[in-house]
Amino acid sequence: MNVGRLAIPALVLAVQLVLLGLFVVDWRLPVLITASFVVGAVLLDRPVWAVGGMLAARLISTGTTSFFTIGKISIGLFEPVLLVALIALGLRGVFAGMRFWRPWPWQGVFLSIMAWAVVGLAWCTKFSDGAKEVVTLGVILATTTVILAFLRTWDDVKTAIWAWIGACILIGILAIFGDALGITDYGSQWKASAGGGRETGLGQQPNWFAMNLMFVVHTCAAFALVQRRAVLRWGLMLATLFIFFSMMTSGSRGGAYSIVIGGMLVALGQPLFRKWFIRFLGVGAVFFFVAAVGDIGDIGKGLNRISANVDVLFAQDVRGLNWAACIGMFFDTNGVGIGPGGYIDNLQKYSDWLYHSVYRYPHGIFWGQVAHGGLVGVLQLVAMVVVLARMTMQTIRDTKGTEAEVLAWAMPASMAGYFAWSFVEFSLDEKPFWEWLAVYTALHLLARRAKEPGGTPIPAWTFSIR
Repeated sequence: MNVGRLAIPALVLAVQLVLLGLFVVDWRLPVLITASFVVGAVLLDRPVWAVGGMLAARLISTGTTSFFTIGKISIGLFEPVLLVALIALGLRGVFAGMRFWRPWPWQGVFLSIMAWAVVGLAWCTKFSDGAKEVVTLGVILATTTVILAFLRTWDDVKTAIWAWIGACILIGILAIFGDALGITDYGSQWKASAGGGRETGLGQQPNWFAMNLMFVVHTCAAFALVQRRAVLRWGLMLATLFIFFSMMTSGSRGGAYSIVIGGMLVALGQPLFRKWFIRFLGVGAVFFFVAAVGDIGDIGKGLNRISANVDVLFAQDVRGLNWAACIGMFFDTNGVGIGPGGYIDNLQKYSDWLYHSVYRYPHGIFWGQVAHGGLVGVLQLVAMVVVLARMTMQTIRDTKGTEAEVLAWAMPASMAGYFAWSFVEFSLDEKPFWEWLAVYTALHLLARRAKEPGGTPIPAWTFSIR
């Protein structure tokens, strides 16, 4: 009997049985998988398109745009696109012998975070919540694998950046027209925006909406500086302003501070960016004054909130109560942590009022690690910061004098601003930080290869705008 001749029919039959089983669960699942397989096959020749679509879907997809849920996991726009990218990667590996797995600088630290989360399932408060956290980390690993597998050249990285910028512009446009037409008013959904004056984008909590747009602001401005065509150069400058002020309609103080922190960091090391950062601040100050004084729409309300509440970021006890609860969970578990998930279930012991409020989350990545990961989780977080700092310095050295030099500064500047902001908001698995980090890691890897014998050099930076 020829086993090889039977293998393919058996595989087809197995796939059909799986699809039939999924049809019983939800008829949309096999439809999405079949469509994804077809699209994945089409993307074999241009896999970078899959990455660009995945990044755009990650930015645009929110909880309000979910199609359905499987258990506690929401399925929205991003998940099918990720599946398409994974299929494209799988087909590429089968037919072109492409490597799925490549080492990257922070790989070991991230795998240790996943491993500790899996171990923590043994004592977590609720297994379903803990398993959801592990699955989320698995999705991050899958996304990173796709990005690093397909972004191999400088042109690939630029395509990813263009896709990110385009998605942020689209989000800003949809927010503007959605509000004008009255179809994206989520003010009643979020207490933070219930009183008006805080944009929620496509249904996100205002701070998360601001964070979603924050990452690309510095890079969009830096990308403009290495464009040789004037129309692209000035178009990107205008796009930077548009994305920045779309972000500021959220009225997020942390978003404003993170932009300034990141901008100051990159301005310290890159003279040309420093000059344009000062110019950008000048234009921004004029616009800020006109919009705030004139109370022009959402941007005026958002900017007034930021300027009028600079001194109250820590004035309320919401963050302090959560941080105290995180510290309490740390010591009550002897530094081991409560394991993945379960923060809300443990919170009532430390603050009944907080437990029954809408503010019941750690309010910061560091504090979340204190509560969930304990001492090991905190050490893993510190190790991640150290590894990323070393990777950044190496990337800056490797790209000096090339078109990628400004991105080598601007992309980690956004991450530095996010890191500062993350002490009062967000969780470890927050999107789109990990996608942004993966794109920067792709830049790091290609810059490393460019320095090796026989490597393809990144084009020299022969143009600069004064």
